[in-house]
Amino acid sequence: MKSLKPASLIILLAFLISACSPDQYESSGDGFMALNALSNQSHLVSGGDVLVEVVTSVADGQNLELRHNGSPVATQLNKVDSSGGLFVYQTLVTGLRQGVNLLRVEGENAAADLTVVNYPSTGPIFSGPYQEPYLCLSEITPGRDGEKRRFAIGNGEFLDDSATDENCSLDGRVDYVYHSTDTEVGFKALIDLTSRPQDLAFTTTNEGQEVPYIVRIETGTINRAIYQIAILHDPQTAVLSALSPSLQWNGRLVYTFGGGCEAGYFQANSTAGVLRDNMLGRGYAVASSTLNVNAQGGCNDVLSAETAMMVKEHFIESYGEPRYTIGNGGSGGAMQQLHIAGAYPGILDGLLPSMTFADSVSYFTDSQECESLLRDYVNDPDKALSEETKAILGGWSMWSVCDQSLGQRPKRVGPGDCSAQIPEAARYNPATNPEGIRCSIYDGMKNIFGEKLYPEIGVNREFARVPHDNIGVQYGLAALNEGLISKELFLDLNENIGGWDIDVNSQPERTEADDDAVRIAYETGRITSGGAGLAQVPIIDDRSYLDDIGNFHASVYSFVTRARLQRDNGHADNFVLRRHNSEMNLADDNLALMDQWLANIQADTSPADTMSKIVRAKPADLQNDCFAENGERIVEEPNFNPDKLFDNTEGSCNRLYPPHAGLRLVAGGPLTNDVLKCQLKAIDFDDYKVEFTDEEKSQLRSIFSEGICDWSKPGVHQQVNKTWLSFGPSPVNRY
Repeated sequence: MKSLKPASLIILLAFLISACSPDQYESSGDGFMALNALSNQSHLVSGGDVLVEVVTSVADGQNLELRHNGSPVATQLNKVDSSGGLFVYQTLVTGLRQGVNLLRVEGENAAADLTVVNYPSTGPIFSGPYQEPYLCLSEITPGRDGEKRRFAIGNGEFLDDSATDENCSLDGRVDYVYHSTDTEVGFKALIDLTSRPQDLAFTTTNEGQEVPYIVRIETGTINRAIYQIAILHDPQTAVLSALSPSLQWNGRLVYTFGGGCEAGYFQANSTAGVLRDNMLGRGYAVASSTLNVNAQGGCNDVLSAETAMMVKEHFIESYGEPRYTIGNGGSGGAMQQLHIAGAYPGILDGLLPSMTFADSVSYFTDSQECESLLRDYVNDPDKALSEETKAILGGWSMWSVCDQSLGQRPKRVGPGDCSAQIPEAARYNPATNPEGIRCSIYDGMKNIFGEKLYPEIGVNREFARVPHDNIGVQYGLAALNEGLISKELFLDLNENIGGWDIDVNSQPERTEADDDAVRIAYETGRITSGGAGLAQVPIIDDRSYLDDIGNFHASVYSFVTRARLQRDNGHADNFVLRRHNSEMNLADDNLALMDQWLANIQADTSPADTMSKIVRAKPADLQNDCFAENGERIVEEPNFNPDKLFDNTEGSCNRLYPPHAGLRLVAGGPLTNDVLKCQLKAIDFDDYKVEFTDEEKSQLRSIFSEGICDWSKPGVHQQVNKTWLSFGPSPVNRY
């Protein structure tokens, strides 16, 4: 691992010396006084300011004095609430120094202290050393048409990237757009903030407030990423601040996450989108960042979590504290939501994933084994295998899922899978450029997985550890037992499927994972578990059915996510699965239902545990369901039968949208699909539904000389992940 930079080391030492636990306050004297950070956890603050809250028995704020490092703070404490004999005040403290800051509030025989640790707005905080190299917006490779890649503001203009510092920081700006009454036009630039255009539309928020449909867009850089925040705001009303929120805002924040999964190394020119009519028109504020697009953020969910946390903190300090924050995004955007909620709970309060994958690492087990192993084997003309037989080996709806949909991006976990934004000359090649950029997702997450030498490659350089393993995996096992493939094919496949090396070159031997990488994947949440953070959030999974067109966003991954929750919590009642065809759109309905769900949770002030509150707060109309093509709604518990991998049609919804399996499920793996390296057992021929000859038994023992996977046991090192781990300067929960 890289050593800390000097500035980061100063923060670390200062905080350790202070010996103060985060987000704790103490009160002294006869009265009551509490001081708390609102915009973020007090040990993770960034950008030099923090929104704080004082809860006290002091009725008159004029009798309170706030001090920062011993000096009086020249800011007004605004009273925001009073009940039960206590009074609540808020204020924004600015001018925090980098490192440890001591805040103290005093008044009428009571006082309270709060230690705040402040980091630069450029980061990092807990994601670890910067990914290097890192191409700023002005440095990334032009598009296919040769045009410079530019960041579109959303009002027809582009962000000026002509002047950046070493951290790719750009001058921020604020712009306004309005929604035209001509719905085909949509948003237009608002040039004159003192007058209203004739075609200005009005919108009604979910609070029932009719307001001019004018949107304020803030664009800037945080954590080396370009972020945007969009919020309803009439510039002719009061000036915005954390203590004076927009009168048009409904008090909720949606954070959008973009898809894909690539190694990053560049700032990028797009977020997951903030000019969302269906959100803004209902009053929601929307935020996102270029590092929250999985294809741009290195498929590094720790970095995505850190960025979302920092952008959300800035939002709170600029616009006010939201009632709750809702995650939204599909595919790689779903991965990020589940990863962040699972490993960094509290950033997101509710999740709206679509085209769901439970995580990136376990998904890439399926995809990589298809791309690098099975395709080469079954597409050998000498095998003369039918398309149907090829599909059966992976349990897919059709062979094109592997051969075309997945196969469009060969070797996704390989070092050569670079985005087009990265110049060809800068990329890794073991012969011609061994020091170049390695674009495997694991090299993008080397702060988490660590690095080591792989001398067999012949390159004197450390590469990221990788958790993939296929020792003991019996490919096609379920197909064999169902009589869908012959013993000869089963034996030949497993004898010759092989594995891949660290550069994802095919090899005759099976792939053996780095033991530390396997442990790290589970401990840190790179494999999501159903416990930890995911047991603390409501989830509405919007599953658009794509199995019938051979798309790799297969519906089984929703069942995988649900199975992990069931295993770790005894149920999956905080997870609602909604299935429909690709033509139907449930986004508006899901957002409204999630809003109601979260409001119900907030209204529950009982001492019950979080999961109990989530389950009983679920709106009555929100249930597991599916929709027929004619719009008929069918309420039905999701069902995936592992004993019917090739005909999973029990129930009305499964008959409409039959889920299919995947390579590891057909190999006998559990529906949770989260065993990276299986525990092994001796071959027991009574476990097979076919009779092997003595010669075939000898062949099988030779193929699996170390044993076969015992899927009844957890994977090697498998465990519920830890939360709020730090891989960087923050010393709290340092991994």
